[in-house]
Amino acid sequence: MDAGDLVPDALIMDIMAKRFQEPDCQKGFLLDGFPRTIPQAEALKAMLARLGIKLDLAVSLNVPREVILDRLTTRRTCENPKCQAIYNVKSMPPKTAGICDKCGSKVVQRADETEEAIGKRLDTYNEKTAPLAGFYKNEGMLFDVNATSSDTVVNAIKQKLGQTETR
Repeated sequence: MDAGDLVPDALIMDIMAKRFQEPDCQKGFLLDGFPRTIPQAEALKAMLARLGIKLDLAVSLNVPREVILDRLTTRRTCENPKCQAIYNVKSMPPKTAGICDKCGSKVVQRADETEEAIGKRLDTYNEKTAPLAGFYKNEGMLFDVNATSSDTVVNAIKQKLGQTETR
């Protein structure tokens, strides 16, 4: 993962199968960054059918590459595993450069947030994940959101889910 590679399908499917059966998933769940490939989507579809769970919506967030690179390369994380506060050197830096406001630990750039690792992740996305749009479009579940504002994205998804619940 640190190098920008995907977790093997068999491992991620085992993890997801167990996770879907946890009590906090009974009323619903949101998957972020999964599935990442067509084989994972097909395996997810089969798994959910076996578990009697219906997938309502697949959301594609369309954000320009330069925005993604800028956001991720300027992100910093508290290295304290109990804290993990997230900062951005441009938009939300810690009060003291390199020091976590919450716990005083060092704030670092993670190995998977370098320009090289992010570039590799984006290339992998374009090759393996972008085709999921067609898969979910064929399933009648694709919802495209063209926005860079978190509030706009959340509101669009809430509105769409409200429409989905009434069909």
